Amino acid sequence: MINRVTVICENSVQTPLPVIGEHGLSFYLEGVEGATVFDTGQGLGFMHNMKMLGKNFSSIQRVILSHGHYDHTGGLLSLLKERGSRIPVFLHPSAFYEKGALMPDGSTRPIGFQYSREEYEKNGAEFMEISGFTKITDSIAAISSVKHPAGWRAWDTRLMRRDENEVTPDPFEDDLSLIIETPSGPVVLLGCAHAGIIEILDSLSAATGYKNFYAVIGGTHLDSAPADYVDRAIDVIRRYNVEKVAVSHCTGLRVAARFANEFNERFINASAGRVFEF
Repeated sequence: MINRVTVICENSVQTPLPVIGEHGLSFYLEGVEGATVFDTGQGLGFMHNMKMLGKNFSSIQRVILSHGHYDHTGGLLSLLKERGSRIPVFLHPSAFYEKGALMPDGSTRPIGFQYSREEYEKNGAEFMEISGFTKITDSIAAISSVKHPAGWRAWDTRLMRRDENEVTPDPFEDDLSLIIETPSGPVVLLGCAHAGIIEILDSLSAATGYKNFYAVIGGTHLDSAPADYVDRAIDVIRRYNVEKVAVSHCTGLRVAARFANEFNERFINASAGRVFEF
């Protein structure tokens, strides 16, 4: 069982603790199977916030990466060096593809891993490639390569990837979300939900048989989604009777405000330093 989830990195800070906000996301999961780090932020605040929040690097048994963007993988090398021993790092096989964002001037800005796979491995990473629905521990399962209808594209059309010699809109096969078992019930953790929050929740329900989720926590990338998709996402969250709607990071202020209005006391801003006890 996972008893506690702490937000290590997020865009905002709403705590008196001396933590740093950055455009990125990281969670620290604690339970009977030791600690798990889900994403490592951009790298600016990860180490500082871990120490300010009293988290123990030696307790970390595994790292899971939601996708191959810099704002979710930037603190990985620092974590590996601080921990000083080999550790499994779970990710989708396509996470290391070259990734970029189209800029207004027509250029492409790199937004993938900051270092080579070999550099991480040299410092202790044992990469474990997973796809589809995968049990990582008794309390943690991941889902990626979420199924979509023909012609589907991620909402943020600026985001690209290089597959061999071809640059195409990123299909986000590597977008990976978690479902964790807690004493309060199943909880969904999202990195950015590039694959679509509706499709992710429906896929997790189909894979696990769960018809209700206690909480949905993390980035939803709904700021660039059409209004009708946001409407349907709200309906789907209601259909799964989600008691804690804790969106953050790439959700965007406009959609977060909409969620706060729709879900009232069930809404939580999952900012850096926030602790969820189950």
